[in-house]
Amino acid sequence: MTTTQQTTASDQTISVGLGEVKVTSDASMYLACFGLGSCICLCAYDTAAKIAGMAHIVLPESKSKEDMTATKYADIAVPVLFEEMIKKGASKSKLIIKLAGGAQMIQAPGFATILDMGAKNLVATRAALKSSAVRVSGEDIGGSKGRSVWLSVATGETMVRTAGREYNKI
Repeated sequence: MTTTQQTTASDQTISVGLGEVKVTSDASMYLACFGLGSCICLCAYDTAAKIAGMAHIVLPESKSKEDMTATKYADIAVPVLFEEMIKKGASKSKLIIKLAGGAQMIQAPGFATILDMGAKNLVATRAALKSSAVRVSGEDIGGSKGRSVWLSVATGETMVRTAGREYNKI
């Protein structure tokens, strides 16, 4: 995504906030997660149906599986995203999955490993994806810098911009 494309797309962007899951088939739109730190952005795209979905995962695991609206948790967000996409006509077997985020934002000596929520979110998201029998086809994860992610509904192209770097297609 070039800077010009980003400016053009900004009026056509559906922002996916903390703990949200959004799905659309509107080819004029982009789904986007802004300012990811330790959170995980899960992008899913059905190439045949041209349906895009995105989850902004904040925490690894819920305490209760009863609250299926608690999509801030990886173990709930992943199946809810797939269910919503299937309701709109997507086929789980045709989904292309991409991940971004999971940075280690806390750099305090002696505490960085203990407080690495990005790694915990990534492990939980991968476990939920494995339980759903889907594979990740691309990712931009880890590190210590924040990211923003855009998913084109028209093409399925996923672009990531890490703080201080150029755009990266995953």
